[in-house]
Amino acid sequence: MSEDRTIGVILDGVPSRCAEGLPLTSLLAARAPGWRASPRAGAPRGMFCGMGLCFECMVEVDGRPARACLETAREGMKIRTATGPGAGS
Repeated sequence: MSEDRTIGVILDGVPSRCAEGLPLTSLLAARAPGWRASPRAGAPRGMFCGMGLCFECMVEVDGRPARACLETAREGMKIRTATGPGAGS
């Protein structure tokens, strides 16, 4: 059995720690209350389909658009939600 590994990520400019491989939707639900849908919708959101079909969980990961339900946490990744600094710009 492998041991859980805690890693560091940057979430909306704030250092955070979580389990390696944690789905980003889980990280966001716990650490970014009120994260919002894409700027065109602007409504509160969370994981909807869980398999990348609806695009409601779009975030920016290391400067690129990503679906949070399909991404897992890895050391040093930079995650920006639509509610983070610079949102809507």
